[in-house]
Amino acid sequence: MLLLVCAGTLSSMIVYNTLAKQPVGARLAVNATPLIAGVVVPPVTTIVLKYDPLIQEAQRELLALGVYRGTVDGVNGLRTKQAIQDYQQLNGLAPTGDVSDDLINHMRFTHKVQAASQFTGSVAPVALLTVKAGQEVNVKKVQVALAGLGYDINKLDGLLNDETHSAILKYQMDNGLDMSGAADAGLLEALKVK
Repeated sequence: MLLLVCAGTLSSMIVYNTLAKQPVGARLAVNATPLIAGVVVPPVTTIVLKYDPLIQEAQRELLALGVYRGTVDGVNGLRTKQAIQDYQQLNGLAPTGDVSDDLINHMRFTHKVQAASQFTGSVAPVALLTVKAGQEVNVKKVQVALAGLGYDINKLDGLLNDETHSAILKYQMDNGLDMSGAADAGLLEALKVK
């Protein structure tokens, strides 16, 4: 008998606690759920993830271009949408965040151009950037400053590689600077790098 009284009291406390701690809108949803053996059954929320092969291809290309750092799963989540918008904005396209065959082709072309420029050596990584005639900036200081602010730079090697270039563009975009992708005077002043 004592066990039944304790179980009933505990059930009442759980129901009271659940109802008292919920916001008004959620309280109505909990009140509408049926009681099974004295226990409130919370409403079930289901999140449906939709796979899209076009999204997966966009994620692959964005990852190769250094704009995306998530998983290649074909799901258009927040990180994917943001990477698509970043890519569009960096390339002078309307930043809609939507994927199309034309956008995928644009990404593939950009990726091929990047790869070709590295293969031919026409765009060699450099340790120093010329800002103005006679003035040079240590790229490693720029990398350290950007990494300290949370921008994705895995190697602080002092080389102006794609990862560093991408981080510079993101920083410039986030801070309303001229999106030159170079360590210009505005970037150095904003980062307080000398």
